[in-house]
Amino acid sequence: MRKPQCFCFPCAGGAATFFQGIEKDLPDAELVKMEYAGHGTRRKEPFYRDFGELAEDMVSRLRSAYTGGTYALFGYSMGSIALAEVLKRILADPGFPVPCCAFLGAHAPGPKAELEGFRPDELDEWVRERTIRFGAIPERIQRNASFWRMYLPLYRADYTIIGKYEFDKLDLRTDVPAAVFYSETDTPRREMEAWRKYFTGECGYYAYPGSHFFILEHHAEMAEIIREKMGL
Repeated sequence: MRKPQCFCFPCAGGAATFFQGIEKDLPDAELVKMEYAGHGTRRKEPFYRDFGELAEDMVSRLRSAYTGGTYALFGYSMGSIALAEVLKRILADPGFPVPCCAFLGAHAPGPKAELEGFRPDELDEWVRERTIRFGAIPERIQRNASFWRMYLPLYRADYTIIGKYEFDKLDLRTDVPAAVFYSETDTPRREMEAWRKYFTGECGYYAYPGSHFFILEHHAEMAEIIREKMGL
C-alpha cells in the first residue's frame, strides 16, 4: 500500500540529509527530503536569487515526486518560508490536491532585521558566529578553514534571500491545519503566534527545550505530533 508522503524543506545551509533523524521515527510515512539548488546532491547548481525561484523549483520537484493520496509539508527554520511559498502556489492550482497539514518549525513569520546593512565580509562573520551559536556545527570543525570554504557560500546565499524576504507581501490564507514547533529561548511563542495570520484554521503550538536546532534532540516527540496530524 502506498505510504502517505511528507515533503520536507531544510534549514539555511542544510541539505536533504537534515531530516534523517526524524525519518527513522516515521516508518509509516515516506519522507521526501527536498534538496535546494547549490546544496547537498545539487551542490554544482547555482543558488537561488530569491524565494520565488526556490518555490518554483520546489513545486516542480514536489509534483514529480508526488505519488497520489495523502501528503503533508514540513519546513524547518528557513524551510518554513519555503513551505509557505510552496503552499501558496499549490493552493493557486485547483487541479492539484491540498496537503492534509503543514508543519512549521523554528522560524517566526517576520523580518530578520539583524540581516540588514551588512557588508559581505561582515555578513560572512555574522553567519559563521550565528551558525556556531545555533549548535549546527560540531565543535571539532568550528574553526576548520576547509569546512568554511565549502559551506560558507551556502549559508551566505540562504541568509541573503532570507534577509530580502518580505512576509508582509506573502499572499497566503488557508485553513490547512498547521502545527508549529518552537523553542521559547529561540523563537518565543509570542512571535510564532503570527503564523495564525496565514493559517486560519486549526493551528497547534508545540514547545521544546533547547536551541534553534531542538529537532536534533526532540525528533521523536515531534514525530509523534506528525503521526497524529497525518493520521498514521
